[in-house]
Order: sequence, then C-alpha cells, then structure tokens
Amino acid sequence: MADPLLTIEDLRTHYHMTQGTVRAVDGASLTVMPGQTVGIVGESGCGKSVMLRSILRIVPKPGRIEGGRIALRREDGAVTDLTALDPDGREIRAIRGAEISMIFQEPMSSLSPVHTIGNQIGEALVLHKGLKPREARAETVAALEHVAMPRADRIVDMYPHEISGGMRQRAMIAMALCCNPRLLMADEPTTALDVTTQAQILALMRRLQEESGMAILFVTHDLGVVAQMTEFVVIMYLGRVVETGPVREIYHAPKHPYTHALLHSIPKLGQRRAGARLRSVAGGLPDPYLRQAGCPFAPRCPHNDGAACVTEAPALRPVGNGCEVRCHHAERLGLAGVRGKVPA
Repeated sequence: MADPLLTIEDLRTHYHMTQGTVRAVDGASLTVMPGQTVGIVGESGCGKSVMLRSILRIVPKPGRIEGGRIALRREDGAVTDLTALDPDGREIRAIRGAEISMIFQEPMSSLSPVHTIGNQIGEALVLHKGLKPREARAETVAALEHVAMPRADRIVDMYPHEISGGMRQRAMIAMALCCNPRLLMADEPTTALDVTTQAQILALMRRLQEESGMAILFVTHDLGVVAQMTEFVVIMYLGRVVETGPVREIYHAPKHPYTHALLHSIPKLGQRRAGARLRSVAGGLPDPYLRQAGCPFAPRCPHNDGAACVTEAPALRPVGNGCEVRCHHAERLGLAGVRGKVPA
C-alpha cells in the first residue's frame, strides 16, 4: 500500500477572542492517500474551511494552530510537518501553489479586482516555475484552455468582474492547477453556481484528476456532490471528526446520529405525500464559546441517554468496514441509510 500523501493528527486551531476561545478545529484527524478524493462534510461553522487554511498555514489572526501535526510527504519521500514551519517562511511559500493548491469558496472575493486573470495565474508560474513573463503568459493561456475556458486568449487580459461566475471558477481552477500540485483542496467550489455550471465544474475536476493523478480534499455541505465526487468521507461537527468511512458505507449504513440526520435531510424525488415537510437536523449549533462535557452532539441527539452522552466525550474508534465513529452507542442504534444515493 502507498504511503499517505497527507496525514493530519489531532489538529487544534483556535481563535482567541475577547469573549473567549473558539475551538474552530478541535482535535481533528484524517489521512489522504495519493490520487484519492476525500470529502469533508458538515454544517456551516463546523471547521471545514479552517482545517484547509491550517494545512496551508494561512489561518487569519487571531486564529492560530495550538497543537497537532500536519505531515506532508514530499516528492522525494521526505515527510514535512507543516505545523512546524514559519507561516511566512520560504519553505511553506514554496509548498503553497506548487505541491498543495486551493480553490477558494468565493472566486469573486478571492481574485484580485485590480489585476487581470492572466496576471494572477502568471504570478504563480513565475514564482514556482521560474518562467519569464512572456513564457508565463503562454502557459496561462494553455492553462485556461485546459479547463475549457472559452476564448482563453481574450479572457487572459480581462478582469474578474468582466467574466461570469462559471468563468471565474474555471480561472480559479486553472490558477490552482497551473503548477501541477499533488494535492488540490477545493473549498465548496460550486456553492454560488447554477446547477448546469456546477455539473460542468465537477466533471472538469474529475477529468483533470484522472489526467494528473492528484489527490483532492473536497469540502462541501452538499451530500449529493459528495456521493458524486468522493471515495472517502469525513463528517465534522463543532471542529471534531465524528465519523469517517468509504462513501458507500457512510450513505448505506451511517453509524453516527448526526450523519444519519444529515443524510435524511436531503429532499427526495417522488415523495409527494400531502402535507409532508422536509426533515431537518433538530436543534441548532451551540454557543461557540461554550463547550460542555460529553458528546458535542448530545443536546440535539434523539438517542441521548442522559448519562455517558452528557458526561463523557466519546473517542473516535473503528466500527468495521473501514469506518470510524465518535459515538458511545453506535453499534446498537441500527441507523438507516439512504439507498440509491451512491452506486451499490
């Protein structure tokens, strides 16, 4: 078996505010293998995006990594702990964009409004590949054509506000892939797009992955996209990983009540009962400054036993079939999956 490309162990990224401490990522662990697509799923505020920013060491202040390890296996086989690097140092800046790239959530706010698309993509080529400006421009046009950008030779001289949302997302993907990274991190890359453009972007990412063999860390709250894009799923809640496993196992036989609630909140075609309402996850996210003892999902969980669930924090443990879960009662709950969402 190949060695992991990226290993995150007990990562803790906290924001120290005047009101208290927000534990955005609170002891999360995951592994990404070469060429693998891993999905990270959870409600807004669960720590998905902060985890990606922690990997690249671009967590905005007052946030900082308090502990844990992020091990990246380099092309020469050496392992580098990214948490030990200076966030502004030469080594991590050489990794960003070259070995690990990221597609940010909102291309309009992530792209510079005062620089052309060509300038922004070409900068990465100049920095990481040492190309001259004329060579970088030619490579930029080729990169835009590679992501099926129409009229790439004209788009290269345009500003972000002059092109559509789908084109901006393609430009972001071209920027992320122009240096052939081994790991691509996509932070909800299709959130603001219509369904037709979303399907085109997802198909494009799958094609590019097949061509390059890169691994993808895909963050989303759309479980349909997870079923379509990923092989392995990580479910997060309040900064913690509560369940992991192959996508088929997670969809067909979830072990954690939170995963079960997420899956059954998906609208289903064919349900036309009079007066039927969409199901939702009960309750709401607690105050981020307050952390109670016990399971973090206990206040919203219909299986809360009032004993261990509220006094003892469950550990992430294996439950068979390549799955792990953070629940005291996972084996006895017998939660129902959602058949037909993923290939059997």
